[in-house]
Order: sequence, then structure tokens, then C-alpha cells
Amino acid sequence: MRTLIYTLFLCTFLSCSDDCDLTTYPSAPYNEPYYVEYENTLVKYIYLCRDGYNNEVVTYYMDSGCWESYTSYQYNLNCN
Repeated sequence: MRTLIYTLFLCTFLSCSDDCDLTTYPSAPYNEPYYVEYENTLVKYIYLCRDGYNNEVVTYYMDSGCWESYTSYQYNLNCN
């Protein structure tokens, strides 16, 4: 059991990496966004009706030499 926990921790630790390659934009978090907006220091991936009620906007921006992200939700009346 201890070996299993150690292995899972190690795999999680090694799979986490800083997204500090500023030569390329981060990839989309989900398949095929509805719209993508690129600027010099940020990129927005927009998904319509992601959860059936809201549009989801995932924004990556440069902060201290790395890409950071935040997600916002906008209610969409047109979602069924």
C-alpha cells in the first residue's frame, strides 16, 4: 500500500510541470473551442454551452515569465 501511494505521488509530481515556454501558446484545455482569441500576452479559448447553461472562457496570460490561467463562466440564454 505504501508503495502504491508513493508511486501515485511520484507520477503526479512528475506529470506536473510549469508552463513557462513563452514561444508557443498553451493548447486548448478541451477539444475544439468555438472561438480562439490570440493576443501578444494572452490567449482565450471560448466554449459555448459547456455545461448546458453557461459559456466557458479559459484565458491564459503571461505572468512572471510563465503562462497562468483562469476560467470564467457567462450565462447563455440560448443553451438548451
